[in-house]
Amino acid sequence: MPDRLLLLTFCVALGCGDVDGSRDAGLDDGGGVARDAAMDAAMREGCRADDLEACAFVPTERFDVGAMMTRQVSYEDVTGETRVVQVEIRRPRGATEPTPVVLWSHGGASGKRDATTVGTGWGEVFVRAGYTFVAIAHTPRDRAAFDALCVALDWTDGCGGDACVDASECSAGGESGICVDGGCRYWKHLSWDRPHDVRAVLDHLEVAASAGMPLEGSIDLSRVIYAGHSAGAGATMMVAGATRQIAGEDMLLLDPRPVAFLSASPQGPGDDGFTEASLTGEACRALATDPGLCLTRPHLTLTGVGDDTSDHVAENRRLSFDLAPSGDRHLLWIEEEAARHTTFEYGTEACERHVRDEGGDAARCEAYLVWLRSVAVAFAQAVARDDEVARAYLSSDDPERLAGGAASWEHR
Repeated sequence: MPDRLLLLTFCVALGCGDVDGSRDAGLDDGGGVARDAAMDAAMREGCRADDLEACAFVPTERFDVGAMMTRQVSYEDVTGETRVVQVEIRRPRGATEPTPVVLWSHGGASGKRDATTVGTGWGEVFVRAGYTFVAIAHTPRDRAAFDALCVALDWTDGCGGDACVDASECSAGGESGICVDGGCRYWKHLSWDRPHDVRAVLDHLEVAASAGMPLEGSIDLSRVIYAGHSAGAGATMMVAGATRQIAGEDMLLLDPRPVAFLSASPQGPGDDGFTEASLTGEACRALATDPGLCLTRPHLTLTGVGDDTSDHVAENRRLSFDLAPSGDRHLLWIEEEAARHTTFEYGTEACERHVRDEGGDAARCEAYLVWLRSVAVAFAQAVARDDEVARAYLSSDDPERLAGGAASWEHR
C-alpha cells in the first residue's frame, strides 16, 4: 500500500510571499513514480485482483511542491462594504507550461482567516500531479457584518431591525442565525459568501496571470476545477448551477469559468437551503440566462456510508449525484463506516478513532486516501488535460477493484 501523503509544513506569516520549496524535502512521492509507456499499456489492460495496488491511477508526471504565496483578495460585497479573503497559491516545482488550477473551499460554518491551513492534504495531491492549488479561507462575519448582510438581503421575517443574532444569542447550533417568532432559525451566512468569494478569487487570478503580473505564464485559467469539502462542497454545487434558498428565495450564483467540479461530502435535498429542484437543475434552468450551464459540466462526488455529521446523513449526500442531470458525472461511494466525514477531506484521524473504538484495521484509513486520490487525480487529468488513459480509468471498474469491492464507482 502506498504511504499516505504527508502534510505540508506551511508558511504561517500573513503575506509571506514566495516560499522556498525546500520545506517539502523528505516527503514521499504521493503515489508512486510517474507513468511511462509500459505503465500506460498496463493501465489500459486493467488491474488484477491479485495486484490491487496496480489498480490505482498514477499521473503521467510527478512534481515536488514548489513556491507558495499568500494573497489578500478584496471586493465590495452586497452590503457595500469591503470583504477580504485570504488565499494561498501553491505551485508545482519545475512546471514548464501553464498549469491547470484547482480552487479549494473548506468546510465548516464559522469560516477561516488563514489560508495556509486550508486543503492541506488535497493540496499536496494536486500540486504533486502538476496543478496550481488555490486554497481559499472564507472569512467569518462579525455581528455587525452579519446584521448588514441580513439587511442587504431584506431577511428580517417580521422581527424588525434586531432580526439577526450572532452565535452567542442563537440556540440552534451555535452558529449565526435569524430571529423567527422570538426563536432563532439556523442560517450559515457563508452559504451566501462562498460563491461570491470564489468569483472574486477568479477575478483576482485573471489579473495576476495577465502580462507583467506575478503569475503570467504560470497558470491556465481556461482549465479551472473548483473543489471543496462539506460546506465547501455546497459552494461547488452552487457555482456549478445548483440554486439555494437564501432569504426566502432561490438564489442562483453560478459562474461559467470552472470547467469541472469536485464535491467531497456534499449536501443533499433539504440540507441548508438545497431542494430537489436545486439538484436536478430545474430551478437553475428557470432562472439562468444560459440554461446550458445548469449542472452540466463534469462533476465528481466523493462520499460514503460513514459520511454522517450531526445535521446531515450520508444517504442524503449521495442524492446530489443521483438527482443531477446525467453526463460526465461520477461518484465514489465508500461502503465502510470507518470512512468518516473528514476522510473525504483527506484526513485519517476520525477514521482511526472509529477503528480504535469499534474495531478494525487502522491501515484501512490509509487505503481510503489511495482510493480517493486515484479517482480525483484521474478525473482532473481527464477534464483538464484530456488524458486518454485517465478517461479510460474513469470508464473502467478499476476504482472498485482497487477498493476490493468496498466502494462503488458510478457514472451518470
